[in-house]
Amino acid sequence: MKATIGLPSAASGLYTAFEIRRQSDDSTYRGRVEISKTGSAVLAVSRLNKTVEVNLGRFTLPGAYAPGSDIAAEFQVTGSATVSIKARAYPSGATAPAWQLALTDSSSSRISGAGSLAFWEYASGSNTNAASTTLDNLSLTQNPATNANTPAPVPAPTPSPTTPPATPAQPVTPPVSTPVTSGDRGSATVGSTRYTVPAGAILVSPSGNDSANGNSNAPVRTLAAAVAKASSGSTIVLRAGVYNESVTVPRSKTLTIQSYPGETVWLDGSKQVADWNTSGSRWTTPWSYFPSSQIDGISDNPWFVDSTKPYAARPDQVFLDGTELTQVGSAAAVTAGTFYPDANSGRIVLGSNPNGHSVRISNQEQALVVQSPNTVLQGFGVRRYGTPYLQRGAVRLSNTGITARNLTVEDNAMIGINVESDNTTLDHLTVAGSGLLGIGANSAYGLKVQNSLVLDNNDQGFNPEPVAGGIKVTRSRGVDISNVDTSDNDGTGIWLDESVYDATIVNSRSNDNTVDGIEAELSDHVIVANNELNGNKMGVLIYNTANAQIYNNDIGGNRLFGVKLAQDERRQADTNRTGHDRRRPLPDPTLTWITKNVTVSNNVFGSGGLFQIYALDGVTNIPVDNMNLVITGNLFNQRLTGAQSTLVGWGGGDNRTVTRYDSVQALAKAKGSRWNNVETTAVLPIASMIAAIKSALGVAVGIPDDVAAAIGIKSGSKGLGVFDD
Repeated sequence: MKATIGLPSAASGLYTAFEIRRQSDDSTYRGRVEISKTGSAVLAVSRLNKTVEVNLGRFTLPGAYAPGSDIAAEFQVTGSATVSIKARAYPSGATAPAWQLALTDSSSSRISGAGSLAFWEYASGSNTNAASTTLDNLSLTQNPATNANTPAPVPAPTPSPTTPPATPAQPVTPPVSTPVTSGDRGSATVGSTRYTVPAGAILVSPSGNDSANGNSNAPVRTLAAAVAKASSGSTIVLRAGVYNESVTVPRSKTLTIQSYPGETVWLDGSKQVADWNTSGSRWTTPWSYFPSSQIDGISDNPWFVDSTKPYAARPDQVFLDGTELTQVGSAAAVTAGTFYPDANSGRIVLGSNPNGHSVRISNQEQALVVQSPNTVLQGFGVRRYGTPYLQRGAVRLSNTGITARNLTVEDNAMIGINVESDNTTLDHLTVAGSGLLGIGANSAYGLKVQNSLVLDNNDQGFNPEPVAGGIKVTRSRGVDISNVDTSDNDGTGIWLDESVYDATIVNSRSNDNTVDGIEAELSDHVIVANNELNGNKMGVLIYNTANAQIYNNDIGGNRLFGVKLAQDERRQADTNRTGHDRRRPLPDPTLTWITKNVTVSNNVFGSGGLFQIYALDGVTNIPVDNMNLVITGNLFNQRLTGAQSTLVGWGGGDNRTVTRYDSVQALAKAKGSRWNNVETTAVLPIASMIAAIKSALGVAVGIPDDVAAAIGIKSGSKGLGVFDD
């Protein structure tokens, strides 16, 4: 696929993409050219599986592209068992360079069949210019093996995983890093990382022998054996294959565990089952792993478990051809697409015919429990672990200084990754399809979560409270969450709760979650800046939280409120309340659990919902006048009729009265004559506000030092909504 892209006549932050092999469920390969307002350009390739986008490669194009110039872009996708993706982009009229990205995708999520072609474009919400592009010289060349007159070949059945012959370990230079941008989120494709194999590394291969010495010519067979053999400071390198193990790294051994360069490695908590007996319209197999459904000592705890999803807390998992089946409560209730874990009879009862299909059943609790400090995990995948709540995460990090990077963690029964100690770094992760929560962290001072995708979690439909959704952090300090995408979770995208102090959530996206995009509860000193927060129940919820700064976010299309400020009866001074950080004095003088000192500035509010900003103490009679709330420098959506969202709702001191302000003039007159906000002249969704933002730029206030440092821009910068990369 080849075309010439004509850039807009004015500088614009613009993403232009071609989609190849697009499927009916919107899965596709996407070749993208990203142009910043400065003219710098990046070529990127990703794979979209329904709503989960995985970045496969990026290349920074040389030079700069002026407004109005033309870029020639070419993308090629071929192959089935292994998909080859090539891409290049260059100034129109110049000689085409060699392919700048030449990638392969042999993952289980690859798109191997033919599909349609599409054109996709996105303009950053902070654009101040109309972003009109042209498309010219479009040419499409279809692979003769899959053209309309020739049936697409049917891929041969995938053989059982085999491991290439062991070869001597050679040092491999990692790829040169490119600057992180908002598109650079998520793990590298499993099998694409190329970390250096140091001399003396212990190698593991499914074809190895646990009594071997672990060198390149005699690898051990299991990760557990490698950990037992390793001394502190060792590197363990996993050769290609699937490892059905549950491994603990003891406190005495600081290790690096990584994949071999260019090889696909999965820690898989399930095993293939082919021994099935027919029982009428059902099929059964003997089984012995039936994990506990207890949460906080209560089976199927109703505080967590939605009564309409009564088996959510039961970690049993069955996958038919990679698709997770639904658990039911008895053998008699089993129908097609469902299963029943019959612990009394020691069997799994299946309602879909397993003959001719791949059936995998979770038989392990956890992939990794890391008890040692400063251990590094990188370059592999973790999937299908039947983790009970008591064990927390499929990957459990319980000592200081641990780093996890380029991990794909998917389809695990409870929590994908759980952090339980200080100075942990989670970088370039993809965490998706967790039963309850993508990433959990408690007592995790200095936590960093960056450049990651945390999508489609709580797929078992737990209650959104007390724990469910994308990321939840409790009782922690110095938390930095940046450049993450926590969209499409059932629950809240990012939730700070129970005495989180000094936290930043910046440069991120948290859209289309069933509850909040971002919530800060029982916390203090929080920055929420430069984020996209659209299509949630609420964009931002500040709940019993003081000293919050909400700057330069795009907030629109949320079903109830853009920003909500709330207060209830809980107070830090009450030491009998749950939620105290036990590492701090009781009560903690640095937190009050009272909503106060909140600044809302430079945000762009799109249409939708009931209120763009809503503030009310609904329990303890604190009027919003006493919350020291500052609202200035924002672009609101005009309210033309009663069916559209009110600009600001302002609570009185009786727990229920809310005064509505339907214009920025009315708000300033009543509450802050120094506040300077503007509103649109029409009702506009975020995506249609480019011109309105441009005309309103003069209202923006200078960004304070701490917020600017968190975003990564110059202090005092002015802008409305999300800044371009």
